[in-house]
Amino acid sequence: MSMTNAPIVAGEGEVDKTHTDKILYDKMRYLLVRVALAFGCGAVAGRSIGQSLPLWVGPVLAAVAVSASIWRRRSPVFRQAALLAAVFCFGVLRVATDQDLPDSLRLKAASLQAIEGTVVSYPNIGSSHISFTLRPVHLAARIRITWFSDAPPIGVVHYGDHLRVVGVAEVPQPFEGFDYPAYLARQGIFATMAIDEDELEVLGRGRRSLLVLGDRIRQVVLERLDQRLRPDQSAVARSLLFGDRTALPEPIEEAFSRSGLMHLLAVSGLHLGIFLGGAWWALRRLGLRPRVAYPLVGVLVLVVLWIVGPRVSLIRAAMLFAFLALGSVLADLGLMLRRSIRSLNGLAAAAITMLALRPAALFDVGFQLTFAATASILIAFSAPLEWGRWIADDAERFGRWRILVRPVLMLAAVSCAAQAGATPVIAWHFETFHPLALVGNLLALPLAGLALWCGLGAILVSGTPIFSAAIVPFSTILNVLQRVVTGLSGVPYSQLEVPRWLGLWLGGAVVYAFAVVIYERESSS
Repeated sequence: MSMTNAPIVAGEGEVDKTHTDKILYDKMRYLLVRVALAFGCGAVAGRSIGQSLPLWVGPVLAAVAVSASIWRRRSPVFRQAALLAAVFCFGVLRVATDQDLPDSLRLKAASLQAIEGTVVSYPNIGSSHISFTLRPVHLAARIRITWFSDAPPIGVVHYGDHLRVVGVAEVPQPFEGFDYPAYLARQGIFATMAIDEDELEVLGRGRRSLLVLGDRIRQVVLERLDQRLRPDQSAVARSLLFGDRTALPEPIEEAFSRSGLMHLLAVSGLHLGIFLGGAWWALRRLGLRPRVAYPLVGVLVLVVLWIVGPRVSLIRAAMLFAFLALGSVLADLGLMLRRSIRSLNGLAAAAITMLALRPAALFDVGFQLTFAATASILIAFSAPLEWGRWIADDAERFGRWRILVRPVLMLAAVSCAAQAGATPVIAWHFETFHPLALVGNLLALPLAGLALWCGLGAILVSGTPIFSAAIVPFSTILNVLQRVVTGLSGVPYSQLEVPRWLGLWLGGAVVYAFAVVIYERESSS
């Protein structure tokens, strides 16, 4: 009897083990997301209490949590909770050890008049002024310089130049609910200075380096765009291609803001995604495997960073791409299982890295918008929601028209997911809500994508005789984009003023909606 039942018992044991392994795998598949959330929560707590605690408290509590995880290692839930508690403590410690700018620097600001230093940012060139960041010779911080001039010529100031400026430095002040001093402080800038045309002297040009060359190429391209486009079109082209809104006329900037489409004028993950999406499509059409295509696309990312400039938003997007691509390359090389790749883990890895290097970034609006919108898109297109599969199935119903229907549905889904993540952040920080933002994105995103690729094509031939012909489609699309944005901004109630707490309410509503749909999907599977 026992011999007859033995195989059955063994089989049940195997089933139980398989079921246990599946549960453990499900709990571990988003481990990096939990780590990122724990570290971020620690950073928030550290900003409030970290400065008042002795530095030894964080490491001691982390050591206690790690010891507890080892002691209760047979309990996976307790072990993971203890390790996340240790990560939380490290988040607190990282913020506590992040040195703020000393108050003595701000006290010195009023006495600073003549300053020598090196330009450490790609200059933003407007129609009436040029702004850049200067690193003074004898100060361990930076100053934001705004040089006012009537129609300042391109090429006067470059990255790496050694300058002497004369003016009166000022401590920046908050305005319209925006903590401008804290924003600059997170970039190591403690003061600002406005100078007139005759108060800037170039003492020496920057030494040869990649960034010096990159800025020179960028300014040559800007000059050629100014020569071939109307001033308003050139300003939009600069914003779209280089993220430089300095020359943007106020009515156009206001139109983009009111329509909820300002993100089109800030070089970020959206622009990099459009560019890399096209490059990836072309490389894959050539038959290249991911382990070859991803490194080539990575080189293109570095080229974009080099020419556009090391903007914080672009660096964030590049790091996101790097971590999201790493898993696919390792899987293609056979170093990990493809089914274990989770895009959200790549996003979490990028967040952990950036916060470990610069924990104050957590409080930047750009950081929050980037990760909120990207996380929302990844959640929507990952299991169990899998919007991409739903769209493919629905598009098949349209027969031969599916080639046109599918991109439209995909664009609508991506825009909807991105708005779900970004809208609460916008409502919280800017106290505005844009009811037409989704419709606006459906109309403007395709135009922005075409403009990016036409602009890139024009830039590549800008030094040849065909530049005059290549700039025509770019100019046409920019003109259509401006008309669409202006039209949307003129619609009544395109922008609503809302209380700040609505951001929290919208964020909670988005999380609840995702949680309900995911629960329903997993319960029915």
